Amino acid sequence: MTPKKKALFSILIGFFALILVFFLWQALKPVPTEGDWQTPLAVLSTAEFEGDSVTVKNVRNFRYRGSEQEKDLEPAYYDKTYDLNQVVRVWYVTEPFKNLSIAAHTFLSFEFSNGDFLSISIEARKRKGQDYNLFLGMLRTYPLMYIAADERDSVFVRANIRKSDVYVYPVKIGSTENAKMLLTDMLNKMNDLVVHPAWYNTLWANCTSSIARHVNQLWPHRLKGLQWQLWLTGYADELVFKSGLIDADLSLEGARKAFGVTEKSQRIGNVENYSRLIRE
Repeated sequence: MTPKKKALFSILIGFFALILVFFLWQALKPVPTEGDWQTPLAVLSTAEFEGDSVTVKNVRNFRYRGSEQEKDLEPAYYDKTYDLNQVVRVWYVTEPFKNLSIAAHTFLSFEFSNGDFLSISIEARKRKGQDYNLFLGMLRTYPLMYIAADERDSVFVRANIRKSDVYVYPVKIGSTENAKMLLTDMLNKMNDLVVHPAWYNTLWANCTSSIARHVNQLWPHRLKGLQWQLWLTGYADELVFKSGLIDADLSLEGARKAFGVTEKSQRIGNVENYSRLIRE
């Protein structure tokens, strides 16, 4: 072997060794459970089941101190017991990113017959000073977390504080029993993450692909796992619409117009019957 070939061979060996070390580091990297987390992501929600009732601990219910700055927040949480037999509807919420139209945050909201609404948002848990990055999200950068939240927090902050376009779509779930099964499955996963923490991933463990996984576990192949909209989440409502899960006899554009809530949310403000009013 010539000296030139030997040098090239050594470079290749070194390159593959670095790749191997990187993958081993990623594979063995433990999920952090403690850290200086951003305030909205600092407290974990949990659920305690007793028959057909569930008490959700630490339902996030932040308020904002009269300004339109997200940093001027007033942290607040409550514990609430829900009757799972009273789940009557599921809502699919999407917030397209302002600076990156191919991406969006999506989550589910569950409506109860007594007028309660409970949001379950699947998010990347970030430390203070840490920004979300799509590429870093493909690596083991952010822990995965499920947040139980009041809609006066989860929807209001996006529509009124961030001034984002927010869409709240009614989901064609089939029956109230199906809605109950979906909520129970998500709450069980929320509990499991406290005991067995996992990593967020931009591709296969993001907000949208995680929702799809819950749906497919209960109703196999309803949302196919290789659909590109599960990765480019700004188009996720298109996938949900084409899968027949939007409960409205409208075109996709018609549904976006009908179920956009930002203008209504900004008009009514932070009121007691917020969830009802944004749906009128």
